Amino acid sequence: MKRILFDLLNAQPAGESKFHGGGEYIKTIFENLVRKYSDKCEIITFFDKDRFIDEWIKDLIKNKHIRCYDIKKIEDIKTIINKENIDIYYSGLPYDLKKEYFPKDICKIGTIHGLRSIEKDVDKYTYLYSDNESFIKNFIKIVTKIISIREKKKYLGVINLLDKIICVSEHTKYSICNYYPNISTDNIEVFYSPIKKINIDEIQNNYEEKYILLLGGDRWIKNSYRAIKAIEGLFDDGRLQDYKIIIVGKLSNKIKKRIKHISRYELLDYVEPEKLEELYRNCDIFLYPTLNEGFGVPPIEAMKYEKTCIVSAITSLPEIYGNSVYYTNPYDIYEIRNRILKATNQKISTDIIKAQIEKINKKQKEDLEKVCEYIIQINN
Repeated sequence: MKRILFDLLNAQPAGESKFHGGGEYIKTIFENLVRKYSDKCEIITFFDKDRFIDEWIKDLIKNKHIRCYDIKKIEDIKTIINKENIDIYYSGLPYDLKKEYFPKDICKIGTIHGLRSIEKDVDKYTYLYSDNESFIKNFIKIVTKIISIREKKKYLGVINLLDKIICVSEHTKYSICNYYPNISTDNIEVFYSPIKKINIDEIQNNYEEKYILLLGGDRWIKNSYRAIKAIEGLFDDGRLQDYKIIIVGKLSNKIKKRIKHISRYELLDYVEPEKLEELYRNCDIFLYPTLNEGFGVPPIEAMKYEKTCIVSAITSLPEIYGNSVYYTNPYDIYEIRNRILKATNQKISTDIIKAQIEKINKKQKEDLEKVCEYIIQINN
C-alpha cells in the first residue's frame, strides 16, 4: 500500500487571513481523500499544532486514525519523509518546496492555481491600496519588476521539481506552456477547484435595501478602485438611487478619500465565511472586475443564489462561466458602468444561471474524485 504525505500546513492561516482559497481547496481534497480512499493508501499528514486549523479537520484525523506530525516550517518534511518511507508527496500550494527536501524515488505532486505574479505583476493603481507613504508609484514599478523576474524563476523551479502537476483551469495549464515553452504538458492535468462546503440553510436574510457586492477592497488585483470609480460616476449622474454598495476588505484611506458618496457605502474589513455567504445570498448584483484569476470561485458563490454577476472578460473566467454572467473589460471604467446599468435593469435569466452552476458543480464533483485518484495514482 502506497504511503501519501499530505501537506496541511499550507491550509492554515496565511498572513491576516484565517481562511483563504488555497487553504479551502486543500482541506476539501484532504477530506475526500481520507473519507473515500484511505482503504487504498496510507495517508500521513502534518501541520503546525500551535496555529489554527478547523476542528473538523482535527476530528477527521482522529476518527480516521491518520498519523499526523507537528511541524513549524516546510523544510521539516525531510524528517517525516525519511522516517515514514513516503512514496508520494502532495501539496495544494507547493511554491516553497525545494529539491533537497526529497529523495530521488519519491513522486512529488502539486497544484498550480495560477501564475498571477507573472501574468499581472503591477497595475497603475497599485499604490492606492496602501497607506504607507513610501509605497509610491516608481518604487512599486521597480520592485514589482524585480519580483516578477524572481517569481518566474521560482515557478520554474517548482514546475521542474514536480513529477505531476494539477492545474485548476485550462488557462493556467496554457499559461505554464506560454511562459515556459520547454515544459512538456505530458505531466499536467486539469481538474476544477472543488465545491466549497457551506450549509446554505443556515444563511440569514437580513437585508432590505438592494446592494451591489464587491470583494477584495484591500487587494489591487481585485480591482476595487476601478469599480468604485465606475460606481461614483453613476452616482454623480443620479443613477443607482435605490442601491448601496458593500465592499469586503479594508479600503486604504487613500481610496476612501476619493469616494464622494461615502454615505452610500458599507465598508467591511475581514468577515467570517458565514457572513460572506449572507452577503452573497442577499446581494442584488455581484461585481467582480478582477485583473487575474487562475479559476475564480467567488462568482460561483453568488450564482448558487441565482445572482446576476458582472465579471472580467479575461484569464480563466470566460472558460468557467460561459454565457451565465455579464463580462466587462476590467480596465475600462465606462464599460464597467455600462454593465452595472444593464445588470440593474436586466437580470440574467435564472434558468441560464442554474444551468451553468449545475454544469460547473457536476464537473467539480467529478474532478474531486479524479484529483484524488490522480494523487494516489490509483491506475498506476
